[in-house]
Amino acid sequence: MMVVFVNFADSLVRLDDETKRLIDNVNCVVSSYVTSGVHLPYETILESLQKGVTERIAKVPPWDDAFLVEELSYRARIFVVSNFSQKVVKDFLIRNNLDAFVDGVISSGDVMRLKPSREFFEMASKKANVPLQAITLVSSNPFDVLMAKSLKMRAFWLNRRGSTFPFPAGLQPDSVVSSLRVVAEITAEKKVDSRMGDSALRCT
Repeated sequence: MMVVFVNFADSLVRLDDETKRLIDNVNCVVSSYVTSGVHLPYETILESLQKGVTERIAKVPPWDDAFLVEELSYRARIFVVSNFSQKVVKDFLIRNNLDAFVDGVISSGDVMRLKPSREFFEMASKKANVPLQAITLVSSNPFDVLMAKSLKMRAFWLNRRGSTFPFPAGLQPDSVVSSLRVVAEITAEKKVDSRMGDSALRCT
């Protein structure tokens, strides 16, 4: 069975435009910390820029296609990877009835390394008990995709907002997708019909 790492923020969580801009700014700070080998709790970094943002993010709804995690779970072990704490991610999954389809949550706080560092993904692969090269990453964060490709992982860039990013030659994502539905179809090599069955969807 394949193993899929799904990023949390803006891959499953539907961030509003203002919060997305804040997260993008924080990602730049995180990248500098990763380069310097510095680890701080992600929520500490967020709250230093805007008080109360962690609590707000914890309450936002999922993207409409987040339920497709169920479909992916039929053929893959699913791990949600995040710089957010285990509590924030697990509370979100439980509140939105997604927890039953996820094998585990791997937070930067667990491994004491911020994502997208090499060390984070190496330790995450050990927690999932699978080699890096056998993992498929699905992330809206292009920095995640860059590191994943440098580690020879399969990687989908979940580009929900039509953004651009200068991926260098040799580190291009395996596919640029606009929704988790496309990921479900690519990994199943079948089209998804959300009208069928009593579980939100089946493959046809």
